[in-house]
Amino acid sequence: MADGGAEVSQATQDHLVSAATRDVRKTETGGGPLAVEIAALEGPGGLGSTPTVDVGIQDRRASEETIIVQPRATRFLRQSVGGLTSVSTAAVVPTKAFQRPTVQNPGSSGLNGSPPPQTEEAIELGLAYLAKNQAPNGSWSLSGLGEEVLLSSDTAATALCLMAFQGAGYNHREHKYKDIVRAGLEHLLKNQRENGDLFVQMDDGSNASVWLYSHSIAALALCEAYGMTQDPELKVAAQKAIDFIVAGQNKTRGGWRYSPGVGSDTSVTGWMMMALKSGELAGLQVPRETFVGIQRWVESAQASAGERHLYRYNPLAPDSESQLHGRTPSRTMTSVGLLMRLYLGWKRDNTEMIRGAEYLLQAPPALGTARNVERDTYYWYYATQVMFHVGGERWKRWNDKLHPLLVSSQIRTGPMAGSWDPNNPLPDRWAPHAGRLYVTTLNLLSLEVYYRHLPLYVETAK
Repeated sequence: MADGGAEVSQATQDHLVSAATRDVRKTETGGGPLAVEIAALEGPGGLGSTPTVDVGIQDRRASEETIIVQPRATRFLRQSVGGLTSVSTAAVVPTKAFQRPTVQNPGSSGLNGSPPPQTEEAIELGLAYLAKNQAPNGSWSLSGLGEEVLLSSDTAATALCLMAFQGAGYNHREHKYKDIVRAGLEHLLKNQRENGDLFVQMDDGSNASVWLYSHSIAALALCEAYGMTQDPELKVAAQKAIDFIVAGQNKTRGGWRYSPGVGSDTSVTGWMMMALKSGELAGLQVPRETFVGIQRWVESAQASAGERHLYRYNPLAPDSESQLHGRTPSRTMTSVGLLMRLYLGWKRDNTEMIRGAEYLLQAPPALGTARNVERDTYYWYYATQVMFHVGGERWKRWNDKLHPLLVSSQIRTGPMAGSWDPNNPLPDRWAPHAGRLYVTTLNLLSLEVYYRHLPLYVETAK
């Protein structure tokens, strides 16, 4: 309580301080207040004009900014009762879509239950590993973590790590990893070009293939950070990142490939779709025509009649031995195509969606054998989102394979604790290209699916 300027007798003060210092514990049957084992300081919730340590309600604590305990999170904090409001941009006020949903209990009627304790433990261990390996400038790198890789992109590496922290509910304004997340975001912002491009060039070989991949992942991370906090310092940069995506769309085919305006493929377009949808739900401006273009590409990437639940990497690829794979449906591209369909408005009970989910279930997460390696974190990442959103028994069948595989294969001790070895016990498909950090972040994102990707989906699946 605040004193509101009125005097409080010494006897009243002594009584309240005594009550505050008593060890009052909640009983299992009777309820009651939580334990309070420190002397109440003077201030709101205490006795004078100085804020107390941790007083107020969950959404808004009393602080130095105002002696009035706010009824809810707000950017307009009253300095006195009945007085003028003042603006505080430090308030964390996520947009409706980015308010972290309550995870259902396993025995509830919720769609997919709640994550078991082992999931939370694996996520926290993984985040500790990422925090330990952040560079002094706030970035992360795909290389130098025990293995050399073929592709380099500090932009993509930094964004994937940020997504892993944000997927677990951490942001740059509060909680224990706020400094880690803030440093990563500042690295992205410092290197953003005037046209909105977030990619930091590396070697020529990497630049040729990872430019738009990197920008789309970084734009997704930046839009999520803005959506989670509505930090006005991020808005302009996030909108510019979205504008760069919009300007680089292939106007004829409707997708993206390796360079702005040149070609289309389902893989790059999938990342762009997630960034655009995240930006839209964060309150940024995304032209409707951009989604119409994506719809055009997704329809062209569908397989022929009779297999419309399957998707291809690039149906317009040259009919040559080296490029023919792009014209053939695959499980990985089917998972990307189906996820884009969900973001574009398909319902989870759509006939082709169900057929696609059953097709993915024919190849659930597995390591495989030395002769037939099946480990593929990129495929698992997209397919996990699809199966989670489809829900029900199909999600259970998928997760019953995914969860024990990821938890049991995570390194638990030593300098690499919290990561996943990209080469052991069997090599991941993308181990030579992106290495340990890539595999680790995608596995964390798959484990976080209980609460991470729901904001991107529920608004279009109602």
